[in-house]
Amino acid sequence: IMRAWSIFVDASRICALLIFLYCSLTISPYSITSVILLLVTFYCLDKHHVIFHHVTTSTNKSATDSSVPADIIKQYTSQILDYVLYDAELCRALEEFEPIKANTHCVFAKKSRLWGSPNYDPALSLEENVKRSIPAVIKFLAVSEHLKLDGFVVVLPGDQYGCDPNTFGRAVRTVLSVLSSADPTGYDCMSKSFIGSAGWGFELNHMPIFVTTFAPCYPSKHSRYAFGAKHAFILLQPMHSFVRHDIGDDTPHTSWDQPKTVRDRIRVSYKSNDRPYLIRETVRYPAVHDIVRGMDSMCSDVLPWWKPD
Repeated sequence: IMRAWSIFVDASRICALLIFLYCSLTISPYSITSVILLLVTFYCLDKHHVIFHHVTTSTNKSATDSSVPADIIKQYTSQILDYVLYDAELCRALEEFEPIKANTHCVFAKKSRLWGSPNYDPALSLEENVKRSIPAVIKFLAVSEHLKLDGFVVVLPGDQYGCDPNTFGRAVRTVLSVLSSADPTGYDCMSKSFIGSAGWGFELNHMPIFVTTFAPCYPSKHSRYAFGAKHAFILLQPMHSFVRHDIGDDTPHTSWDQPKTVRDRIRVSYKSNDRPYLIRETVRYPAVHDIVRGMDSMCSDVLPWWKPD
């Protein structure tokens, strides 16, 4: 129908043009009629295109909606809402992380404002579970500085991924790789060849992020001790949080007897609670070395968790 109408309008337009040219030398009822007819053909063709486009679009939409059962529409709508719209600030991940938040020796941890990952679905793979966190992570990156958020917690089942540092390290690599591959900027920091060098840092959407981890496998005197939490955790802390809390520049020097900076106070607090961590003699070292630690938090041996098996 649409094509036939277009042919008719085009033919009418040509006829009107020929009549107009034939009669254009004199002003007569024929020349005036041909002009009107020519203008009408332009209007009809454009109007016809808009009407048919609207009808076609509406018809296709109605056909699509009507062909899907109501229970299926309800099911996928519910799944989409669960995927995107869970409350990242009131979620089970943060409840699981609470023992660490309440007991860790970071001086601003107890008052920190965090978001967390969706509930872990054991029916899905680790990669698929991480992908479910991507919308919340992207939103976190966008609003964290404005809302004064301090971190995003990714929770992993402790019995699967927190039983030893090597297993935990592989899981951390998977989580960070999946998030990095979804970086809105396309940078994908986890794919860089210089990941093991001092010039590398984890980042998403051009935002530098400090990554630290906790797991049940670490002993009570370890700086990554989970304080009885049964799961393993990856904490993504944007650097602007450290700036806001005035933690101070990284330095190999610490005022142990009279702490002068927030960083000094944190180091002293960890040490006084028998959970000291390694402080290197230089600030120029690969950040990737400290994301996942071995069983001895004071040992300089590096766990190469970022390297594929």
